[in-house]
Amino acid sequence: MDPNPEVLAELRDGFAVLTMNRPEKRNALTASLLESLTAQLERLQREGDARCVVLRGAGDDAFSVGMDLTAMAEQTPEENQRLIGEGGPLRRATAAIEDHPFPVIAMVKGFGIGAACELAVSCDLRVGCGQTRMGMPPAKLGILYPPEGMERFVMTLGFPATRKLFYSARYFDGPELFAMDVLDFMCGDELEGFTFELARDLAANAPLSMIGEKRTLRAIADAGGLKLDAGRRHIVNDLVLHAMRSDDAREGIAAFLEKRRPDFKGQ
Repeated sequence: MDPNPEVLAELRDGFAVLTMNRPEKRNALTASLLESLTAQLERLQREGDARCVVLRGAGDDAFSVGMDLTAMAEQTPEENQRLIGEGGPLRRATAAIEDHPFPVIAMVKGFGIGAACELAVSCDLRVGCGQTRMGMPPAKLGILYPPEGMERFVMTLGFPATRKLFYSARYFDGPELFAMDVLDFMCGDELEGFTFELARDLAANAPLSMIGEKRTLRAIADAGGLKLDAGRRHIVNDLVLHAMRSDDAREGIAAFLEKRRPDFKGQ
């Protein structure tokens, strides 16, 4: 077992916490860290014990400051393009987040910069605080960000917020990010407590409903935010019927009528 894993995994009350673990480098991203993150998400999906995932950075300074520029400076332009471009470790990590069946929450404490900002944007929800700082600085580094990443920003945040992030290349604070809809939730000093309580609430929901909602929203996003075509609509309607027929649907309705907390089994 690796004594110093780059991604720590912990199972809590129905949800998992994945921690990017390079605090001495402010959790700068490397190919190996991104591959470890992908592997942990795939493991959680296989084992099925967590109904929500929180992604965070170790320490108090940063969610992550983005790609490790010291390592990138030692590589060729072609190697760096493969690192963050189509088919590379960054793309596989963002795909693993988006493809995970349950919601993934980014807990952004301190800096979430560059590729780490994209990691957060690929999550289903983002939580920050007054100390949160996020931005996309490629223009200040002489770099053009890959189109796959920019597409994700536009699809998730829209053109106005994407333009502000990329054109300005500046770091925005928590209130600014919340106003731009980059952050879904802003809280005070209790960022961890707030985020974990949110994860607990999501994990307590009916698993089939959560899986179906994420798959439906992903299908709508893949359709460019437009109406689903007949093929996608058929798949989503199958998910609706599957949930309607489930034991959890009967349990949820019964619990509501009996004024008690439902006990969902994912069946």
